[in-house]
Amino acid sequence: MMLTPIKEDFLHYLWRTKKVPLHHFETTDGRSVEVIDYGMYNVDSGPDFFNAKIRIGGTIWAGNIEMHVFSSDWNKHRHHHDKAYENVILHVVYENDKEIKPANSDFDIPTIELKGKIPGVFLNQYLYLMQSQDEIPCARLLKNVDHEKINFWKYSLVVERLFQKSNVVNNILEHTQNDWEETLYILLARYFGAKVNAEPFERVAKSLPSSILAKNKDKPLAIEALIFGQSGMLLADYKDEYFQSLKREYTFLKHKYQLQNIDAVSWKFSKLRPVNFPTIRLAQFASLIAGNSGIFSMIKETESPAEIKRILKSTASAYWDTHYKFDSESKYQKKVTGSDFEDILLINAVCPILYFYGRVNDEEKYIEKAINILEHLGSENNNITDMWKSYGLHCKSSFDSQALIHLKTQYCKEFRCLQCTIGNEIINKSKIT
Repeated sequence: MMLTPIKEDFLHYLWRTKKVPLHHFETTDGRSVEVIDYGMYNVDSGPDFFNAKIRIGGTIWAGNIEMHVFSSDWNKHRHHHDKAYENVILHVVYENDKEIKPANSDFDIPTIELKGKIPGVFLNQYLYLMQSQDEIPCARLLKNVDHEKINFWKYSLVVERLFQKSNVVNNILEHTQNDWEETLYILLARYFGAKVNAEPFERVAKSLPSSILAKNKDKPLAIEALIFGQSGMLLADYKDEYFQSLKREYTFLKHKYQLQNIDAVSWKFSKLRPVNFPTIRLAQFASLIAGNSGIFSMIKETESPAEIKRILKSTASAYWDTHYKFDSESKYQKKVTGSDFEDILLINAVCPILYFYGRVNDEEKYIEKAINILEHLGSENNNITDMWKSYGLHCKSSFDSQALIHLKTQYCKEFRCLQCTIGNEIINKSKIT
């Protein structure tokens, strides 16, 4: 058996889009085949197409259709031991390398071999994409695709990305026993930590219920002490008076609320700009929590993305004007969250929780609100958006950048060209240019 770049999903694509001239086909044993009903495409387990209808010779058969690159894949996938495949009436393969039998049967399954029969216009385009060495398989062909179709495709990509991110929301929501305020509190903490410190930030929030912080909302020092104490950073023994005041406050509160801090070694400072040090982000997070209560309710009621950003803007306490770490003075600078950082919180925490809240409660307005926020935020700038720009696809908003980041990471990287509107357009082109 020779290796082939053909994949099974290409056979599915040809069949469901009716790109193969089946009126010319015969089974591998020479019987004529007429497809009356192509069947319903199945994306779950079991045969690939349900409830198909075919005529072989003078007999009409109704049942399911299974597809493989090689007919021997039937046994390799152990379908001959699976009752779900007993009602397969047709086996469609790229190459027939072995006659196979269905479960509990002594008869060969009628088989159609597609090798040599796939129209070259589709096969050549498909092979071009599957064998591309470019980071984006269709990079050199993008100019041939209608940009209106790309823009329409972006909407589906953004919804997919929000759905994907809502998995994180759902996991936290289960942890909080369906408390949406607590869920956003933990989500915001996670993304205050960015990629490098997301995990310890989330652990701090989970170890410190927001209800405890709410009881101390009029005491900024207590809130900062609780957050730094739970982070494990107050276990050190600095002589700095502010550090000592936090430590004294935390010692009292830790005993009062029976708290257990996380391990301080979880935090990473290496290769971070000082403004992104976890000490600064923890101080800003403490300021945000101290200055607001019921953040999720506030965001739900706020229509303007700019106003939501104002809710999320926070300034570290005065001590941090001259510090990036405890016990180490630095040049004076107010440690205020920047617009780009607030955009990160909106993109990764606010929009996913609004989207998921809308889905769970069947309230479309919150799904639309999440998408509207992305449309009004400036585009992210990173290696992926720069790459798309070099291919002629520019990002005007976070809606665009989120769509194209998802396209690159979830489709292009995995060569999922057949599930992509752009890939489908290219495969349908008459020639490669």
